[in-house]
This record gives sequence, C-alpha cells and structure tokens, in this order.
Amino acid sequence: MQKDIWITGATGAIGSALAKQLAMNGHRLILSAREAARLETLQNTLSGEHLVLPLDVNQPIAVENAISQMQSHGFNPSGLCHAVGSTLIKPLHLTSLDDCKNLFEQNYFSAFSVLKAFVVHQLKQKQSAAAVLIGSLVASAGFPNHEAIASAKAAVASLGQTTAATYADKGIRVNVLMPGLTQSALSARLTGTPEATARNAKMNPMGMIGEGIDTAALAAFLLGEEARWITGQVIGVDGGHAVIHPLPKA
Repeated sequence: MQKDIWITGATGAIGSALAKQLAMNGHRLILSAREAARLETLQNTLSGEHLVLPLDVNQPIAVENAISQMQSHGFNPSGLCHAVGSTLIKPLHLTSLDDCKNLFEQNYFSAFSVLKAFVVHQLKQKQSAAAVLIGSLVASAGFPNHEAIASAKAAVASLGQTTAATYADKGIRVNVLMPGLTQSALSARLTGTPEATARNAKMNPMGMIGEGIDTAALAAFLLGEEARWITGQVIGVDGGHAVIHPLPKA
C-alpha cells in the first residue's frame, strides 16, 4: 500500500538510504533537511512523485507549519523517520553547558518537535501511523568522552518509548533505532581514512563499520504494514556492539 512518508535529515547517510529504499517500494516522500539544493539532488535520484520541503527542525514554529505545507501540496503523511542529529566526542570536564544544550537542541528537541507535529496530525486525521526515531548506540552502552551526546540520544529513546505508550490505542506506532558507528559525514573523524575505519572496525564484534542502508532497511520495515504489531521498541543496529562481547582472539 502506497504511503506518504516524511523523512527529516533526508540528505544524511541514513535518511538518503531510506529515501531510496522507500521510493523503490512505491511510496511518496516528503524530504526535509536544511539545504534545498541537496534535497533537490536527492529527489532527482528517486523515481516517483516526491515533495522537497526544506526545513530547520530546530525552529519549532517552522516544524508546526510543515504539515500544512505538505497538505497544500496534496501529501498526507502517515509515516515519519526523524534522522536528524549531531555528535560531540569530548569528556565531561571539557564539555561546556552550551555544548550540552546544543546537542539536546539538535538531537532531542528536534525529535520532540517533529514527533509532536506528526502525532497531532495523526490524531486529527484519526488514522493509523508509524514513526521511527534515530538514536545512537552510545546511549545504551558506556563509551568514553560521549557524556553529552549519549544523554541526548538516551532522551530520544525515552521520548520514542513513552510516545508509543501514550498513543498505542490510537494506532500510532513509534520505535527507536540505535545505530552503531556508520559511514557518514557526521562520523568523518572516526571513518575519514582507511586507517581510522580499520581501527574502529576492530572494536565491533562483527569487525564492521555500518552503512546508511543497514539502519534504513530496518526503518523501512518498521514503517510498513508488516510491522503493525511492533511499537515501543529500542533496537540496536550495531553489529551487536552494545550487547555482546566476544573473547579476544589469540
């Protein structure tokens, strides 16, 4: 069944991979990110009818108005993937309060605003719907120098679970994905060279660095009807990094 699905952070590694997956499956997409030119470039790679909707998700009023803009173009979103985020690798004693506030603004408060606008729309439409938020492995496993970003991503996970609980009887499903280290512009410090990639891959139980499609494939499933009985879940997409600890090799 064709759906209208809103992707925020659509030009990032996960968002763009998801857009390509969903477009191949015949869905109509609302593509949001800050840079219109990059959105149009992405749109040109997709088959089908899609809406480019440039948006700064850190502006609550702009987010509130986004749904009405979609509707004015004939789109009625019943799916959402919020794939916006930032990161910071810095120990607590060197992290300023402003650093922390910025991370919560870009990660938690953006998710709060977008998910709220989406839920309000679904309640008005009285239709079933599905949302996926993108968190991070660092929120569910202790990694040095990640105090601020881990806290912000943990807040995203809690937002997803509690929203799922509140609206389960309304047919609104919400799940959260927690990717491990993924090849992207955001992770360039850790994956920007072959040497850095190899060094960080060794830390993973599967000896791998993720790609956008790894998380996008699960997001696409969770947004579909096949996942109609899955909600309130926080799922790692991380090669087992958060939960398994293989013995060292001799």
